[in-house]
Amino acid sequence: MSLNVPQADLLTRLLDVAALRHQVISQNLANVNTPGYRQLEVSFEDAFSRALGKQGESGALRLVPRIVEGQENPMRQDGNTVDLDREIGSLNKNSVLFGTAIQLLISRINMMRSAITGR
Repeated sequence: MSLNVPQADLLTRLLDVAALRHQVISQNLANVNTPGYRQLEVSFEDAFSRALGKQGESGALRLVPRIVEGQENPMRQDGNTVDLDREIGSLNKNSVLFGTAIQLLISRINMMRSAITGR
């Protein structure tokens, strides 16, 4: 009999990626005025969704997030590509993703606890 929390591995992976993305966004924000700095981002969700659909949970869990240079922001005259407003928006979006994944994980754990204790 398995006592694994349903989807715990997927939620944990999403939390790990959100933590990595937070570090990358923080690095971008710290370098907003650094000449020549290129904005970085974490590439993961699209590949994760495709792998989840085609290969299931085990295939999706084998994916590793990649840190890539962002392509959307125009380059300023000093060569920097960080857009402060976009980074703040990305930070807020990432915080919501992290909070949602945490709440789902807590909910799953509480359901398992309830089933085990009978309360």
